[in-house]
Amino acid sequence: MWHLNGFYTIKPQHMANKFESKVYVVDDDPFCLATYDKHLRAQGYNNITSFSSGQDFLQKLSDEPDIVLLDHDLGDMTGLELLTEIKNFNSNIFVIFASARQQHDIAAASLKNGAFDYIIKDDNVLEHITLTLNKLFVVQDYLKKKKRNNRFFFFFSLAVAVSMIISFFYETFRK
Repeated sequence: MWHLNGFYTIKPQHMANKFESKVYVVDDDPFCLATYDKHLRAQGYNNITSFSSGQDFLQKLSDEPDIVLLDHDLGDMTGLELLTEIKNFNSNIFVIFASARQQHDIAAASLKNGAFDYIIKDDNVLEHITLTLNKLFVVQDYLKKKKRNNRFFFFFSLAVAVSMIISFFYETFRK
């Protein structure tokens, strides 16, 4: 551990490698599946599984992906329906929508229901995926640090409280 501005942090080489994350891609377009898979692998992600339907994905949801890259129009169900299933199963799974639909109501509903981001499939979709994944890992690291700091402050507060109780009893019995 090293000290930075009053906070203890883990050295970067000891952090979990983001590229070890289990990424599921759900899209009914084989071209998109192949393109996203190739792009993610070129970015260093190795644990990628692709699904061409919502039902195929749901059968593997119990394998608990870390990240789901999700299309809205899947043929057998919508991305919003699938998002509800994902969040009911495990609210900690990060879901990123990538859809050709530029409808504000769908984007707003996806974000309201727990999606991390909503990306429009345009000429820059691969760049947007990379940027969104980078943002996701910044947020994930922040949440981990916050959780670790909350535990530290809980145990520190508990130790102070126990110390005060012992001191109280000591003074009481001493009199």
